Amino acid sequence: MNLHGKVAIITGGASGIGEAAAAELANRGARSVVLVDRSDRVFEVAETINRAANRHTAEGMVGDATDPGFRAAVFDEATAKYDVPRILVPAAGITRDSLAVKMNKETGKTEIYPIENFRLVTEVNLLAPIYWAIEMVARIAEDRTAKGLKRWDPVEEIQGTVVFIGSVSSQGN
Repeated sequence: MNLHGKVAIITGGASGIGEAAAAELANRGARSVVLVDRSDRVFEVAETINRAANRHTAEGMVGDATDPGFRAAVFDEATAKYDVPRILVPAAGITRDSLAVKMNKETGKTEIYPIENFRLVTEVNLLAPIYWAIEMVARIAEDRTAKGLKRWDPVEEIQGTVVFIGSVSSQGN
């Protein structure tokens, strides 16, 4: 895929796979790389990428990847500043490792993995990436409509790319 002129969004961009993906996209010529994370470190990472690229290509945004309002705001801002994002790497992820059922040796009772942790991990690692992808598809569809284009046809070039991330952390306990 030709990355030149393309706008990318990376969640979890302040560290790990997200940081590496953002740096590589900028290195391969993406026009703009928007890094999203809950950590302010995302600004430092963006600056590092800009220095390495010797141009302003990366920008950080801080917020909760599971928040639909924040997700829409990221796409609104990226589109207004650069163009419709057509590359997405939803790399934000968390772990809350524990056994599903753990025996408390002192009381002889079992402790079940907290459902709140399960819901949080599922929201961040599964649902949010899907909805970031749906948001990108929706924005591309709106852009096509605004340009008078109808339904996508297979003879056209690819309109967007989503890279879903898997991790050995998923193996857990």
